[in-house]
Amino acid sequence: MSTKLSPHESFVNNIKDAKALISYARAFQNKRNQRMRQELRSKVGRALKVPVSQQEKLDCLESADVFVVFMPNGNLSRDQFTDLQPLLRQSLVSACAALETYVADKAMEFVGAVLRSDRLPARMKSISLTVRDWAEIEEKYKRRRWGIRSIIDKYIRETSSTAPSNIGFVLSTIGVEKWSTKIDNARKVDPGTTVRELDAITKRRNLIAHSADRKGRGRASTKLQEVEQQLATIDEVVSAIEEVLREYEV
Repeated sequence: MSTKLSPHESFVNNIKDAKALISYARAFQNKRNQRMRQELRSKVGRALKVPVSQQEKLDCLESADVFVVFMPNGNLSRDQFTDLQPLLRQSLVSACAALETYVADKAMEFVGAVLRSDRLPARMKSISLTVRDWAEIEEKYKRRRWGIRSIIDKYIRETSSTAPSNIGFVLSTIGVEKWSTKIDNARKVDPGTTVRELDAITKRRNLIAHSADRKGRGRASTKLQEVEQQLATIDEVVSAIEEVLREYEV
């Protein structure tokens, strides 16, 4: 039977997709300005057994990582790799999803202990419980605390986001106060850095997810190095949360 992954292990797995997309974007940065030279087309054509009559249609893409040959009458061409924005956009969206899931999963690790404690955090106390919720708890659960836990789980997963305010809401549900100050200290960055960076990441992610990355009459543009830094920030924030929450372990 497979062992259940920890929230951090799941995060590492989930963010691999985002990092893979970044790797593809880096690899497909074409540094060739001209088409493949005639001499090179002939050599490549012979090596790939392309008929002489078709070798004129050969083309390539070259970067520090790859040399890609586009075959005659294929479905791809060098022109389709001039804009790498789709890879960069989806990389950021994927990384944000990994962070949101991590924050919710990590918070839920502490809910059981918090419910058993003498004093519930104010944020947890403020979670609403409807009559329907109460009826379902009475009907489905022998231990009411497990029913309450399911309500808290729903609240946390609906609230979890890369937005710094939402991360604050989720962490305060399990009793973490002044979370951003603690994360800044763990990351060894200036006060307010984590909130500022997460706010920028969230705005960019929302522009991509909700507005098709539209900005004015065109579409917003992102540089590879910018997305790499945003993913590094997400990695750092997760590591810092791991460090900060060790204080709260029972």
